[in-house]
Amino acid sequence: MQSKSKEKVYITPGHEKKIKRKEEIGELLEFYSGLLTKKELGVLELYIQPSCSGAEVARKLRISRQAVHDHIRRSLGRMRRCESKLQLIANYKKNVVMFRKIMSKLDQCCAQSHNMEGERTLEELKTLFEKLINRNSHEL
Repeated sequence: MQSKSKEKVYITPGHEKKIKRKEEIGELLEFYSGLLTKKELGVLELYIQPSCSGAEVARKLRISRQAVHDHIRRSLGRMRRCESKLQLIANYKKNVVMFRKIMSKLDQCCAQSHNMEGERTLEELKTLFEKLINRNSHEL
C-alpha cells in the first residue's frame, strides 16, 4: 500500500492578497450587484472564481486585459463607496454576531431548569434583543 504524503501548500503574500480581494468582491456583490451594468457584473462574476485570472476573464469575454482591469476598478470603487455610506455589510455582520449571542443564550435557557440562573439568562437574552432592536431603529 502506498502512503500518500501530504504536501504543504504555501501561499505567497501576493496570492493571499488576491484571494482576499476576490472574497471582498464576492461579499460586495451579494449586497450591491444591482448597481453594476451587465458587463461589469459578468466580469466580476468570472473574476471571483478561484481559478480565474484577469487574463482568463479577458480571453473568455474577448476583451482586453486592460478592459477587465478597468471594469473591476470602477465596479469595486462604486460598491465600496456605497458600502461606506450605507454600511449594509457592516451592519449585517454586527447582526450575525448579535444573533449568535442570542442563540447561545437560548441554548443555555433550554438546558437550564427554572431557577435563578435561568432567570438571569432570560434577562440577558432580553437585553440582547433590546440592543438589537434599538440599534436597528436608530439606523433606519
